[in-house]
Amino acid sequence: MFGAIGLSNRSLNEYEPVVGSAAIRRLRDLAEPLNGLRVLHVTSPGASNAVRTLLDCSVPLMHDLDLEVSWQQVRMPGDMWDMDQDLRRALSGYPVKWTAERGVEWWLFNQGNAEQFDKDYDMVVVHHTGSVGLLPAITRLRGGRPPGVWTWHSHRDYRAANFQAWAKIREAASTYDAAFYSYREFIRPDAPNKRNMVIAPGVDPLGARARPVAQGVQEVILGQRGISLDKPIIAQIVFSMRDEDPLHVLDAYALVKEARPDVQLVVVNMSPSGEIHEVYEMMSARAQELGDVLILTDLDRVGNVELSTLREVSNVLLHQGLPRGVSMELLEEMWQSRPIVSGRSPVALAMLKDGVSAIFADTPLEQANAIVQLMDNPKAANRLGRAAHAAVARDLLITHFLERYLKATARLVGKRARKES
Repeated sequence: MFGAIGLSNRSLNEYEPVVGSAAIRRLRDLAEPLNGLRVLHVTSPGASNAVRTLLDCSVPLMHDLDLEVSWQQVRMPGDMWDMDQDLRRALSGYPVKWTAERGVEWWLFNQGNAEQFDKDYDMVVVHHTGSVGLLPAITRLRGGRPPGVWTWHSHRDYRAANFQAWAKIREAASTYDAAFYSYREFIRPDAPNKRNMVIAPGVDPLGARARPVAQGVQEVILGQRGISLDKPIIAQIVFSMRDEDPLHVLDAYALVKEARPDVQLVVVNMSPSGEIHEVYEMMSARAQELGDVLILTDLDRVGNVELSTLREVSNVLLHQGLPRGVSMELLEEMWQSRPIVSGRSPVALAMLKDGVSAIFADTPLEQANAIVQLMDNPKAANRLGRAAHAAVARDLLITHFLERYLKATARLVGKRARKES
């Protein structure tokens, strides 16, 4: 098989103080008919932070529910990385040319992984869109379809996808039993499957990036980074700068600083250093002109506790990027009851309500006005934060994610069993 991912042990009982005993019982009741079910989750070595975070928590909890769940990542030869990145960007609507040669590489990549697939499962969930060709490749290699239910879990918005790239994925995905989507809005009119299910992501309330941090620890962390608790803080925490104008946040900050000269800005970017290197120097030069700006990247060893601390001490959190897929950092910020100013990205529109759980603002001027408004009115900022927290508590915790997965699994496995009998 592929490369297995090592996981920590988790128990659903740890979540009872957060979600209540009734929610835990409901999950165990849903899982009981599925006990012993063999499930494989497939990702790639370049899986997004959102996918890794979801599986890192949910797979051990599925083990606790007595499902035989494994998580493996496909093999990605060095000469296939560029193809995979081009495919991801083409599907996400970036101006990338998807050539016939790239299409051949994509098929060879899936063929190579099909040769490694030497075990059968009751259910296979493919999270890596580039590996959707795995099922037809295995079918061709074996001369017949492998047993079990096969599903594609699409975590990104492909509505603006390059036509040639989407045609490849659509054809391959049409052989699957079903497709899971993180948000209903992400389902294209020409979706390849008749059976489409929405499984919204869920935040881990016990995760290191979502738990409260003791004040003493906060003070040490902020002191190490040169951040003052005596001045208001705006923060933008993202996991990729590819989707946005990196100077946008600095433009908004410059306008805020005209009204509130004492404000500080913290920008945290946890994308691979290769992605940020080209823009980092440009941002640093502008940041020095403005003053009171701290830019942190993956090279600065920003840990989960530091991320949680930065969110908790910030007066306002800014989301001005254009994420093409699930944003776990936005979910975590909502759970932490933070006042959020956000651009109208597809994910933000699916998760937030303007004027209720966040303020939508797109231009630097709109964002600056919203930030100043919230800083001048802490009660309004607190109301936004509480509403965001309540939205997550109601329907967007990892236990809700598990419940949706268990229900979808039961429907699909039951339907497949009836069809085969």
